[in-house]
Amino acid sequence: MNKIWSPENIAPPAARYHHCAYVPANSDWLHIAGQLGFDLEGKLGSGVEEQVLFAWQNIDGLLLANQMEREDIVSVRVYLVDRDALPGYRAAMQRLFNKPSQVLPVTLLFVAGLFSPEWKVEIEVQAAKKP
Repeated sequence: MNKIWSPENIAPPAARYHHCAYVPANSDWLHIAGQLGFDLEGKLGSGVEEQVLFAWQNIDGLLLANQMEREDIVSVRVYLVDRDALPGYRAAMQRLFNKPSQVLPVTLLFVAGLFSPEWKVEIEVQAAKKP
């Protein structure tokens, strides 16, 4: 089983995330390309919060297709195109991960833009699981 945690020998995380993930030897790895905020019918979410929710719906589907679940996630990288998107992002993440045990190692980046100007968020994930 992966160990997601923040050691006490360094400063605590600056926000709601953990510093690291330990993955045991001989684990199967899954790298999920950046997921966008499209629903299952290909409709783009109307705002940042909905786009985050749809992106995670897609991530959940990819995990399931690979016999994994959120508990197997060891790294998340989030790209937002606007600092004003932060409240919508946080609201979605609070809805999706509302328990302390669900806090993940996350890197949040603000970028000048994504491929299409309508896209407000892109989320990459890495997961690992012992066979």
